[in-house]
Amino acid sequence: MFKTGILKRNLVANSKRVRLVTTRHLATQVNKLSNSNGQVESLRRTFDDADYWNEANKQNYALASLKGKFLSNIGNIGSSGTQHLETGLFRNPYLTSPDGLRKFSRQSLNQAYELLEDMKNDETPQGLQNYILRLDQLSDTLCRVIDLCEFIRSSHPDSHFVDAAQDCHEEMFEFMNVLNTDVNLCNKLRTVLNTPEVVCKLSSEEVKVGKILLEDFEKSGIYMNPEIREQFIALSQEISIVGQDFINNTDFVRTNYITVDCETIHNSGINQLILSQLSKDIKGKHYKIPTHGYIAYSVLRACPDEIVRKKLWTAMHSCPDKQIVRLDQLVRLRAVLAFLMGKKSYAEYQLEGKMAKSPEEVTDFIDSLIKVTQPKAKQELGFISDLKRKHMDLPPSETSNLDTLDIVRPWDRDFYHTIYSIQQRRQSPIDDQQISMYFTLGNVMQGLSDLFHQIYGIRLEPVIAQKGETWSPEVRRLNVVSDEEGVIGVVYCDLFERDGKTSNPSHFTVCCSRQIYPKENDLSTIQIGTNKDGTKFQLPIISLVCNFASSVVSFGQSLCLLHISEIETLFHEMGHAMHSMLGRTRLQNLSGTRCATDFVELPSILMEHFARDTRVLRQIGKHCNTGEPVPESLLTNYLQDLQYMQYCETFSQAKMAMLDQRLHGKEIITGMDTLDVVALYQNLERELRVLVDDQSTWCGRFGHLFGYGATYYSYLFDRAIASKVWESLFQEDPFSRAGGQRFKEYVLKWGGAKDPWQCIADVLDQPELSQGGTDAMQFIGRSEEL
Repeated sequence: MFKTGILKRNLVANSKRVRLVTTRHLATQVNKLSNSNGQVESLRRTFDDADYWNEANKQNYALASLKGKFLSNIGNIGSSGTQHLETGLFRNPYLTSPDGLRKFSRQSLNQAYELLEDMKNDETPQGLQNYILRLDQLSDTLCRVIDLCEFIRSSHPDSHFVDAAQDCHEEMFEFMNVLNTDVNLCNKLRTVLNTPEVVCKLSSEEVKVGKILLEDFEKSGIYMNPEIREQFIALSQEISIVGQDFINNTDFVRTNYITVDCETIHNSGINQLILSQLSKDIKGKHYKIPTHGYIAYSVLRACPDEIVRKKLWTAMHSCPDKQIVRLDQLVRLRAVLAFLMGKKSYAEYQLEGKMAKSPEEVTDFIDSLIKVTQPKAKQELGFISDLKRKHMDLPPSETSNLDTLDIVRPWDRDFYHTIYSIQQRRQSPIDDQQISMYFTLGNVMQGLSDLFHQIYGIRLEPVIAQKGETWSPEVRRLNVVSDEEGVIGVVYCDLFERDGKTSNPSHFTVCCSRQIYPKENDLSTIQIGTNKDGTKFQLPIISLVCNFASSVVSFGQSLCLLHISEIETLFHEMGHAMHSMLGRTRLQNLSGTRCATDFVELPSILMEHFARDTRVLRQIGKHCNTGEPVPESLLTNYLQDLQYMQYCETFSQAKMAMLDQRLHGKEIITGMDTLDVVALYQNLERELRVLVDDQSTWCGRFGHLFGYGATYYSYLFDRAIASKVWESLFQEDPFSRAGGQRFKEYVLKWGGAKDPWQCIADVLDQPELSQGGTDAMQFIGRSEEL
């Protein structure tokens, strides 16, 4: 989803146990493309019925066991281990081992060099006409390795694969940056775009890609002296390495527990149930309260002593000192790169080619949102302020000059909300568990398939993976099947928790959709689809990674039950996947999520509206024991509860977006000698006032500072656009085929081939938005709900 030069980046069932079926029977049932009830059952059972899945997938479990034994003997899976594998990851025959990944990377690099030489030496008219197409092929050759390596180093359970992916990523990224600063490549592209008799023979997509790549060349300082270009390559490489190191360490807290003397804990009024779960230090004078997990949040909800809550909350949101050093390095390196490119800030450098064209437009958008949201957030916090004044017996004389925002701090929120819930006799935690019984993972996946079929004419069909095709036997392969075109893509679902797995939900584009290039003879490393007109294209390959937990619900049956927030997460990530599936561009530089960064979240955030709609959830929710549909009253009350503190949540997102802008603003370059990223964060918190955190070092745990550097506002911006699209197309009927068709035809299929403002103007039937600008930004910002 992120663009760097020639490479455009894609920065929970029936309780009765079913009979076992043979692998052959299940494979036949699962792979059969039909609309029968059996097909519906196969998708649900693929995620809900462990016996059903394990029997069908036993070849991959056996393979995983074999690999484990092999690893324990020699510490790596080398070439001698590949004889046990029938294919490699994602059916790429190279990817049977870490060494195979390195071979694939080298082979791709050799292909890139051959393409490069061919492009440079072909001066014929046909060579000029094919130049942009070859640039796109060169980009795809690099993207397929870099995208693959990004996935492997983030999600693969084998450390040897991860190490190989890191090495290959660095090598390819460095080569890509060399291409970004190749003056001859740039000059020839400029010649192509400035030659009318060549341009007239190019498709609109080719011209679009050519212009994008030319802008990217110029953004890389292509016409600066060689020393500057070398510095750009070195800086870009270092930013990538430091940034990946930063994002890999965002889950770690500064300390695993805090200590509080026993007397303080006993005098705090904390209940005995929680107290019994706390351990003491060696001398027995202090309790040790963990800074993560269930006990930590239980203490925050139950401890009346503000000093203890404050200490715990701060520790839970602070990162190790080394992480602050990484953030400091990242911010400084980006500032230096921007200065090298003649820009006032990294934000200015990043926002070229985005819907919001300057840091000033972004800041205006965030400021306007803050002005609208802050009074509503303050109103939401009013009951906490009243409860705190009463609970602490604060006399009016001490608080007369203080308003709600001065009194309520972030460590107060959970505690006083718990008191309020008890006073109102509300039982949200019970409701949360109660409602999840209706949403097994299998029900939700089937619900997604049904929804997609109703609005887009596509469905999800499970397929048994070949030996070695997945990185874990728990991974489910789903084909995305169109009523009109057959298989249009593949989604690999790694959704269940396992040891060592990251807890952050992620979407990875491993391969994007694009045409098969002329003279592209070796198709062994990609999966192929066929368009309605008979032309071949590279199937988009998507990996969805979540960490959903299973639990025993009845008769010893283990099921994965999803909370509404997890359903929303799954819908969000699947929205990204459908963007990749339904994008219909010929060239990979414009495919699916390869579009403007501040437009890419629109399809995924729109899916969140479906995940919060009672009509959609009623169709999905079936009780895991009885099969009864979820009661509408239960669902409605629960969704209303989820609106709790919605404006505070929006304000929190606005604060993060503003932090992102400040850390990449012009003040960083001018104040490099005095830069203190923690002070900058805490000062911004004091300035914006709502739930002020001027104690922790949370900024070091804000992983999106790397992936969305200077563009985190995109979440809020796309939430506003998605709200407009929902109101226009789906609010009256979330299963509207007409609405889905309109969204597909005017937004999804274009990927990055059409200006995003034009896409919005078309889908909303508001032609005055087509050029963007201040008025268009204000129109989007006037959304009633975000």
